[in-house]
Amino acid sequence: MPQLVLASSSTYRKQLLANIGIHVETCAPDIDETPEDGESPINLAKRLAAEKAKKVARLNPNKIIIGSDQVALVDTGDGKKILGKPHTVENALAQLTLCQGKTVSFYTALSLCQHFGDGTAKQSPKDKEETCVTRVEETCVFFRRHSQAQLQAYIDAEQPLDCAGSFKCEGMGVLLFERITSRDPNTLIGLPTMLLHNMLDRHFNIDLLDLATQQRWACQ
Repeated sequence: MPQLVLASSSTYRKQLLANIGIHVETCAPDIDETPEDGESPINLAKRLAAEKAKKVARLNPNKIIIGSDQVALVDTGDGKKILGKPHTVENALAQLTLCQGKTVSFYTALSLCQHFGDGTAKQSPKDKEETCVTRVEETCVFFRRHSQAQLQAYIDAEQPLDCAGSFKCEGMGVLLFERITSRDPNTLIGLPTMLLHNMLDRHFNIDLLDLATQQRWACQ
């Protein structure tokens, strides 16, 4: 059975897979995540997820690469704004302040790519064949209203500076929400596991449940 590789350095995504019994290698691709002119949030998420998966796939021939990317979109009243990773406390506070009482849409793209070849630069383009499929799921998050002091205290406590939207929904961040609508609760963390199961089954003839139980017995 082909080996799975996660095209990400995200500990959250790797832990999500580990929680369902799937233990994978990781390889973080270096790509330019700048949006293209006029690019929609959905297309941006899909493009970045596919670029990550394809880049790692060409370095890991015959393995199935899992690429994922998430884009958050909020209606500010003056137009819609994409929320990226805040990186600083000041940006995180500004993002959470902007989201108060609003609905934020999170588009999480999942791309699976398998490159067939020996991974050498000597291959001609005709020798390089790959299968790559990409899908996207939407999660809507309805934010509660909190004081600036509460938001600052949350940021200081959880430091969500590497998370789009400035929260960690697997931790205290869930207390910022009124409700969430999504097919898969794992999608908001950054890896839609139900969609992954469906895509592996449909396009690669791999049942994730079989793989998880096989890995469990192999570890005993």
